Amino acid sequence: MGERKSIPSGDILVEDGAFVDHIGFLSTGVLAMTKVLADDRRHIVGMLVPNDMYGRLFDGPSPVRIEALSDAEVVSFPRARFETLLRRSPAAERLFLVSLLDELDAAREWVLVLGGPKVVQRVAAFLLIICRREIRGMTAAVRRANGPVNVRIFIKRSDLAHYLGARPESLSRAFHELEDAGVIRINDPYDFDVLDMAGLVDISGHDLVLDEDPPGRPHRR
Repeated sequence: MGERKSIPSGDILVEDGAFVDHIGFLSTGVLAMTKVLADDRRHIVGMLVPNDMYGRLFDGPSPVRIEALSDAEVVSFPRARFETLLRRSPAAERLFLVSLLDELDAAREWVLVLGGPKVVQRVAAFLLIICRREIRGMTAAVRRANGPVNVRIFIKRSDLAHYLGARPESLSRAFHELEDAGVIRINDPYDFDVLDMAGLVDISGHDLVLDEDPPGRPHRR
């Protein structure tokens, strides 16, 4: 039923207020959920990363515009056929509901990101969210190895600055501040190794990642 599609950076997949005839799951890249204000200013209200879903089932138009912040690949399903599948298959319906719950969790996390009063806190919280997704995809053996977690950011620095409510130069200073604190290593402007997860949590001010106490480090609440 699904069709794999390559999406160039800058393409609009769904217009704000449009009735969408398909459901999409993101395989690679980053998509933005945006609102265009009355004066034509574009405001990023959320991001979609691999394994996230876009589109609206059963009722109503899309509440946001979906656009590609980087080259992306999606798997697209016809909406009517996908709805029929969910009606007929409890297992498929359960997987879809789990996906919706993941989206709700992600939305709550983005609220925490934007709530940081300092740019370095917002950057740290953003990296933690990306790290948590990377950690979920690791095997148990890799997680136990407790090595650095590599984070690759696939969107332009100007778009990330826009989303985090900061100037690009402030964003650059924040990344270097995290490196000076020993919590990340900057490999290039878009590639980072997280060296100290607990330290990143401390700087962000939010416990978004740790499920258990790291050795020798008290758990923060």
